[in-house]
Amino acid sequence: MNDKMNKLIRGILVFLLYILVPYVLDMFLPGLTKSNSMELLYRFMFMFLLLLFYGFIYRDDLAKDFKDLKKNFKKIAFKGFIYFIVMIAAMAVSNGIILFLFSKFEPASSNIISSLMETNTLLMVFYVFVISLFTEQIVFRKVFKDILDNKYFFIIFSSLIYGLFQIGYNVSSTAELISIVPYFCVGVILSSSYEKTNNMFTPCLVYLFYDLFILLGVISGL
Repeated sequence: MNDKMNKLIRGILVFLLYILVPYVLDMFLPGLTKSNSMELLYRFMFMFLLLLFYGFIYRDDLAKDFKDLKKNFKKIAFKGFIYFIVMIAAMAVSNGIILFLFSKFEPASSNIISSLMETNTLLMVFYVFVISLFTEQIVFRKVFKDILDNKYFFIIFSSLIYGLFQIGYNVSSTAELISIVPYFCVGVILSSSYEKTNNMFTPCLVYLFYDLFILLGVISGL
C-alpha cells in the first residue's frame, strides 16, 4: 500500500511538471530574451533538466530496464520494430479513413520533425530524439503503468490522455476532435509494447523507429 501511494504521488508530480513547466516558460521566457534562438536554447535547457529530474525519480526502474535491454537487446529491438510496423499501418489506415470523411483533415504525424529543416537543427535533433522521446514515454507510459493495475485500462486510459495532449486544447471542429484517433492508436501501440515487454525502453525504440521514418520522409521530400 505504501509503495502504491509512493508511485501515485510520484506520478502526479511528474505529470504536473509536464504540464506546468512549458506553461511557465511560455509566460516568462519571451520577457527574458528578445532572441528567438536564445529562447529556443533556454526552452530546451529547461526541458532537458526536467527530463534529468524524471530520470532521477525513476532511476532504479530505469536502471533495471536498461540492464534488461543490454541483456536482451536483439529480442527487445525486434519486438520494437514489429510494433513500429504495426504503428505505421495503424496511422495510415486511421488517417486514410478520417481523410476520406473530412477532406480538410491534416493527417497526424510528428510535425515537430519538419522543424528540423527550419530551425536550429542540432537543438531540434536533440529535442526530438532525446528530450521529447524519453519524456513522453515516462509521462504517458511509465506514470500510468505504475498506478493502474489493470493492463487493459492502462493501455486505453494512457492512450486517451496521450491523444488529448497531442491534439491540444483548442479544438474547434469535429475534424480536429476526430484527429485524436490516430494519436490514440499510436498510444495503444506504445503502451502495449511496454505492457508486453515490461521494459520502458521498448516504446522508446518504437517511437525512435517512427521518428527516423518520418525524418527520412522529410529529408526525401515525401
